[in-house]
Order: sequence, then structure tokens, then C-alpha cells
Amino acid sequence: MNATIRPAGAKDAAAVADVHNRSRAETFRGHIPDAVLNNHEPLEREWAKYFQRPDGRVYLAEVDGRPVGMAYGIPGGEHGERTELRNLYLLAEAAGSGIAPRLMDAVVHPGEPAFLWVAEFNERAQAFYRKHGYRFDGEETHHAGDGITLKRMVRD
Repeated sequence: MNATIRPAGAKDAAAVADVHNRSRAETFRGHIPDAVLNNHEPLEREWAKYFQRPDGRVYLAEVDGRPVGMAYGIPGGEHGERTELRNLYLLAEAAGSGIAPRLMDAVVHPGEPAFLWVAEFNERAQAFYRKHGYRFDGEETHHAGDGITLKRMVRD
């Protein structure tokens, strides 16, 4: 699958939200209540608001002009903080295509110290991140809104 990976801007907010919503539903259905997954408005509002004052790097993956993936990373600071891979979502139709590593590298540069939070049940994502140098560091958090537990992974 030949994809274009490009920076996303304010004009892409709806496309970023759509990919985020659809991929999240594909991945988390059965783990997060359907009422949460089926309500697309919160993410649509969040992405529209984000692009008014962006604080990181957001990239879209497109195949034949159609968005199939998105990634968002917040660069680390001047004091040695790690870059955070905040989101990496890919539609199921693009899984295994090689797009995910390209998206990740666009927002978290190769070799850059980084961290991310991954759902404890998402073994496919965990395997992907391990393959790309991330490891669990023992930290975890629980989302009250969607009821999932997230575990932190870091890359040195």
C-alpha cells in the first residue's frame, strides 16, 4: 500500500478526527463502552481546538488522497524531557502495510528518547512498540471516562 505521509494542519482537523475516531472504534470495541466510541463529537471538538494552538507534530497518512492513519507527538523540552507519542492510529485496512512506522517516525524522530501510553489489553500495539525500541517502565494509569488501564512504555 503506497501512502503519502504529510504534516496535518488546521484544514485537516476533520480528517484527523475521523481517522482517530474510526481507528479507535476498530481497536477498542469491546473494551470501551459503545456509547463512548460512537460519540465522535468530543474528538472532533478536541482536534478543531488543537489546531488553533498546536503544541506538537501531527501527521496524516493518505492512500489515493484518502486518510488512513494519523500520529501526534509532543516534542521533549530543553531539559531532557522525552518526546511523547500521544496518538498513533491506523485504520484496520492499512494494518501491516508499513505505514505505522513511517507515521511514528514523522512525529517521534528515530533514536529520539520518547514515551507513550498503551492500553494494557492492546497486545498488537505493545508488540509494535517493542519492535521499535520501547519497553514498559512500570508506570500505569486508569482512565475514568472509558474505563481502560494504560501502561507507559519508554525508549531511550
